Amino acid sequence: MATIFAEQQTQSVVREHPIMRWGAVFAGWFVATGTAFLLYTFGMAIGFSAFEPRNASAVAHGASAGAIAWVILTWAAALWTGAMFASWFDGRNDTEMGVVRGLTVWGLSLAVTALVAVSGLTHAAFITSAAGAGVTGSGGPAIDPVQAAHYLAAMMWTAFGSAAASLITSALGGWMGAHHIHRVYHLRRYGEHGRAA
Repeated sequence: MATIFAEQQTQSVVREHPIMRWGAVFAGWFVATGTAFLLYTFGMAIGFSAFEPRNASAVAHGASAGAIAWVILTWAAALWTGAMFASWFDGRNDTEMGVVRGLTVWGLSLAVTALVAVSGLTHAAFITSAAGAGVTGSGGPAIDPVQAAHYLAAMMWTAFGSAAASLITSALGGWMGAHHIHRVYHLRRYGEHGRAA
């Protein structure tokens, strides 16, 4: 009789599926967006303060290595924070679901960013192809297609580095948020997923 009861209990645990709370995911995404906006604004303030428009070689150089590193670090930090807050908002110390919540915040953020950026990249590709055909646009100087292609390649590698770094940090942030949920809600006790508290 005890063996049958243990088998039924095991089957009931196996049948239980974790639940994604989308309110926590969207709340974490808003935190990540706000953090990214804050860090991007700070980086742009520093960049424009140090920018010299009369230095033609600096202007032609495009994005510096420091700016690229700042973009990657901003993505990583913002999505780590957003994923951790998503796990805190969910309120359960299920670390596996914390990782899933973190990856969901990352996917949502990446999808929205891609939709917003696609118009800018399409415009940049049109300018590059028009420059290659000899069209100058509004009477200004023709854009060097080699320099434009180099700049677009740097942008794409920066986007790839940002996405890869933030994928890792969002999974880690979701895990840490769920793992340390008892420090956030220290007055309540939360059990493991599938077990009573």
